[in-house]
Amino acid sequence: MSLQVPVSPSAVDVPPPIGSAAWDRELVGLGIDRATVDRELRLAVEDAVDGGTAEPDGHDVYLNDASPETAAVLVLFHQEHPSYSALMYLRFVWNDGDGRLRDWIVRQYAAMLVHGPRPVAESGEYGLAIDYFEAYQDAPGVLAALLTQVPAAHWGGILRAAGPLAWPVKRDLFQAAAEMPALHAPLARGMADSFYGIYGDIDAPEAAELLGRITIADDQVRAHLIEATTQPMLMRSGSAIVVTDARWTYPDSFLLEMTVTSGLRRWSSRSELVVDGQPVGRIAHWSFPFRHETEHLVLPGRTLHKAQLHRIAGSPDDAADLVDRELELWPAGLRAYLAQRHGHTAEA
Repeated sequence: MSLQVPVSPSAVDVPPPIGSAAWDRELVGLGIDRATVDRELRLAVEDAVDGGTAEPDGHDVYLNDASPETAAVLVLFHQEHPSYSALMYLRFVWNDGDGRLRDWIVRQYAAMLVHGPRPVAESGEYGLAIDYFEAYQDAPGVLAALLTQVPAAHWGGILRAAGPLAWPVKRDLFQAAAEMPALHAPLARGMADSFYGIYGDIDAPEAAELLGRITIADDQVRAHLIEATTQPMLMRSGSAIVVTDARWTYPDSFLLEMTVTSGLRRWSSRSELVVDGQPVGRIAHWSFPFRHETEHLVLPGRTLHKAQLHRIAGSPDDAADLVDRELELWPAGLRAYLAQRHGHTAEA
């Protein structure tokens, strides 16, 4: 998947500040006017206060539909009272909105990132990350639209929110940001979240190459990225489960109870399990929601502290050999990359 990354959107593409006269004029394209938005917002806040609410939030100003009026009321309210509550309801509007309204909502996020103020921009970053960038179907289009409206000087918010984006979607953005020293700090944060965030995604060898091209002032972020691109997580296994139920839909896999013994907790798709330098399978599903009424065979092992059950892509015949073992968990491709780069087998 290739993404065009414009470095300098034209002045026409950059959205106006929320609440400005130019913003008012853009409301006309939605078929509404500023006076209507102001009135609806005022009435919603007054109703909340009359009902005993000391500090109205998004719940109080949401108009219960996917109309342009609702979207504009939420955006204008958020500008004065930035919090996720307003953005959560704005996502509700997005869910049922048409293409024109969705485009306008993305434009408001661009305005938040470009014009702020800072609390608004930070709230917008959070909303982007969890409501749009975690939504794999929506994320590519949202990112592409943002990049046609947000100048490179303001990419910081997009980069910090980018952890949940699939690597092919954000790769070109990260590569472009690496060429701009002013963006190295937010790029590093986005890379770290791509490794350590619950929904993070990044190609570890390419991240290692990126890390060598940027300067990171934050010692902690730099240390986390160095660990993620040079070392495995060390794991200890306990029991294994081989599912024998005919309804089991993952025949070439088994379940392994494991806990992290060293290294910052991170999960990367298709991470490689290694024992004594030899690959023994890949993590297919971290913290697998196994239903124990499913027919299965337990291969008992030691009791572990804070253990989780993971689905391992590999032959069930190998499960017994992985009970009560010390293991390494490597992001896909990283061991081979380090071995090629340094001329020897990578070790923790």
